[in-house]
Amino acid sequence: GFGSMLRALGAQIEKTTNREACRDLSGRRLRDVNHEKAMAEWVKQQAEREAEKEQRRLERLQRKLAEPKHFFTNPDYQQQCHEMAERLEDSVLKGLQATSSKTVSPESGDSRKRPGESGKNGTKSRKRKCFWLGLEGLDDPDSSDCEDDSEDDSPHASDGSCPSG
Repeated sequence: GFGSMLRALGAQIEKTTNREACRDLSGRRLRDVNHEKAMAEWVKQQAEREAEKEQRRLERLQRKLAEPKHFFTNPDYQQQCHEMAERLEDSVLKGLQATSSKTVSPESGDSRKRPGESGKNGTKSRKRKCFWLGLEGLDDPDSSDCEDDSEDDSPHASDGSCPSG
């Protein structure tokens, strides 16, 4: 019956090989003894692991600091770079000499202004009237419409910004 079935089943079941819960003759658990042995081995290898880690770090640093294996050599490009550096230095020296010796005349400063602007001090250039269509008399209260002031010498009639009739 049932007993013979248990005996047949017992032969089929694998038996455990884990004896860590058992105790040795001194009463200590085998699990604790095994852990102490593994810890002693790990501590012995700690210095070895530290040295290996430092060596990997140094190798990585050397790889980063090493010059790249590819290189670019074009004599035309290098010649152009050298000439450009010389021209830049010459230009800077000329500019410094020009500013220190005051060789720049005041007339040359006026040449940078726009051609329509007057360079005279004290006189203001007249505002352009009739810039916006339909708002002719807003900027000057005493001025009249564009049709009334359409003389040939007035600036707003010559530039064509006023509406024609």
